[in-house]
Amino acid sequence: MSKAISLEKKLLLIAAGLSLLFIGLSTSYFLYVRNNVIDQRRCALEPRIHFIGTLINGYYQRYLDGDLSLAQAQQQAIDEIHQINQVNENYIFVFNDDYLLLESVNNATMRNQNVKEDRDINGVKLYQLLYNEAVYRQNEGYSHYFYHFNADGTEQKKISYSQYFKPWGWVYGEGVYILDVDASILNMMTSH
Repeated sequence: MSKAISLEKKLLLIAAGLSLLFIGLSTSYFLYVRNNVIDQRRCALEPRIHFIGTLINGYYQRYLDGDLSLAQAQQQAIDEIHQINQVNENYIFVFNDDYLLLESVNNATMRNQNVKEDRDINGVKLYQLLYNEAVYRQNEGYSHYFYHFNADGTEQKKISYSQYFKPWGWVYGEGVYILDVDASILNMMTSH
C-alpha cells in the first residue's frame, strides 16, 4: 500500500510539474505576443500621425494661397480630424501652444478648454508631456502615461505618438490603450 501511495504522489508531482510548465510556457507566449502587438500598434501610430500632419499642412497651404482665412483653415482642419476620429474610432488629439484642447474624442467635454494642468493618476501632467515629446522629441515623439479609458473614469496605460506643427503651434497625436491590446490578444487566443 505504501508503494501505491508513493506512486500516487509521484503521479501528482508529475501532473503538477507539467501544469506549472504549461502555465509558464503559456505566460511566456502571451508576453511575447503582447510585446510584439504593442510594438506593431505603436509603430502604426507614426504613419497615421504623419497623415494628420499632411492634412494640417494642406489647410495651412490653402491659407497661404489665400483660398481660406486662417480661422477657416484651422477650423476645417479640426473638423476633418474630428470626422476621422468619428469614422475610425481613433484617439487623435490636437491642442495648441496655450494648451487649449482643439480636438479629442475621448475628452470631448474638455474641448476648447485649457488642459495644461491635467494630470494622470501618477501626477504626470499629460499635455505638457505630450507637448515636450512633440517639440523636443526626446523619446522620438512617444509618451507613456495613464488616461481615461471610458465614461466611468478609470485610467488605463496608454502609449501616444505626437508631432508639432510649428506654424500654428499645434500638437497633434494619437494613442493606443494597452488594455485594448490585451483584449485583442486574449480574444485571438481564445478564438482558436
